[in-house]
Amino acid sequence: MPSYRFCRPDDIPYLVRAVNECYDVHFPGAAPMTLERFRTEMKVLDLWPSNCLIASSDDGPIAVLIGTKRVDEVNVLRIGLRPDHCRQGHGAHLLTSLSQKLAVLGPGRLITEVPRALAGVGEFFAATAYRKEVAFTDFVRPVAPVEPVPEALVIPITIDELIDHQMLDIPDEVAWPRRRESLLNGKDDLEGFAIATPERIEAFLLHQAADATTDIVALGARSSERQQLFLSLLLRYLAGRTKQPLRLPRLADGEVSVTLLTGLGFEAGTVYDRYSATATPA
Repeated sequence: MPSYRFCRPDDIPYLVRAVNECYDVHFPGAAPMTLERFRTEMKVLDLWPSNCLIASSDDGPIAVLIGTKRVDEVNVLRIGLRPDHCRQGHGAHLLTSLSQKLAVLGPGRLITEVPRALAGVGEFFAATAYRKEVAFTDFVRPVAPVEPVPEALVIPITIDELIDHQMLDIPDEVAWPRRRESLLNGKDDLEGFAIATPERIEAFLLHQAADATTDIVALGARSSERQQLFLSLLLRYLAGRTKQPLRLPRLADGEVSVTLLTGLGFEAGTVYDRYSATATPA
């Protein structure tokens, strides 16, 4: 019979193994989980080993759940089964165990953000009392020539400076990796640009290097008749400085004008659905 348990910090190496054998195995070509990457996610995404569960048999992990913890929500970042143990109820058992724990200790809201194209994943969460809330879409711009932006129009900026100028206004509905907490946790790895007038900062863009793309993790402008112009200038400026495709990951409806993005050569890619549930006691 398999055993199920919540994890501790000293289980991190085993959790890394479990992610590779039970989750990443379903994504051929995915970069393997490593200790360094796991610890980075602990810092940036507030991944907590105590909200991670493993199901094991005599020959190692057969199922894993990786969870976070913030004040109001827990995000199920990953849940996966070893291919030879799928459809045996282990995944539902892990979700139920986490829900019962959070019903006692809190927070009481659980979410997950999953690619819509993964067959059966949405149905799995829906069958375990999760309900669909919102959708997110990746927008990607391939490497291509762009009309240059004069250097004098753009200045470097940090997250701390954006906060000082009351510009880091991140909507609550954005995806977990792009929440304000995630940006602050990972600020040392972010680079920022802004457009400023003599009176104030008008628009900003924060980005970071990913495996094969340059990811735009935050983009915003003050409300004015030139808002779209400022955002367009920043996107063009970044496109002219990088040799990688640009990606705006998990964009929520209404965050940035789709017309603006498509006009700059961005194309819609992977769609994600956020599901949520309320923690339920045993």
